[in-house]
Amino acid sequence: MENATKALLMAAGVLIGIVILSLGVYLYGTIGNYVQMSQEEMNNQALIKFNTQFYNYTAIENQQYTFQDIITIANIAYENNSEKELLDETESSYGTDYVDVIIIGATDPSSGIETGKKHLEKIVGDSKQLADWLAKNYSTHYTCKAEDMTVNSANRVNKIVFRKVND
Repeated sequence: MENATKALLMAAGVLIGIVILSLGVYLYGTIGNYVQMSQEEMNNQALIKFNTQFYNYTAIENQQYTFQDIITIANIAYENNSEKELLDETESSYGTDYVDVIIIGATDPSSGIETGKKHLEKIVGDSKQLADWLAKNYSTHYTCKAEDMTVNSANRVNKIVFRKVND
């Protein structure tokens, strides 16, 4: 009888151990899923925050922007590209995270001729060149339409185009 009692106590101990281990495995899985969902939500919020900076320029139809407004968005693109160490889209090790800010119809300060297309994010880092472009295009206005913006496969803005408004 004494052996039976000890056997029952041992069996109960094993069952309690199994219940505790099962609970631990369950909690580990649940917490892991929660952490993963939280990380995905944080990534989504960061994507929304990043994209909103660009979407604001296409929100109002026929809104006109000054060259200074475009420099602001080019600075955001420049910071993104510098942070990710992207020199241009073809050398990108991050795929299509490079952000292009293209301005069509600006006057080139060196020639005085209207450009077809200029990648403004590439001159933001050079304050002298940027000041020359700003001086030449100070009073010119530009528009940006929703179709002038593209996103990559991760729904991240990677190109925005501003076009000169013809007076």
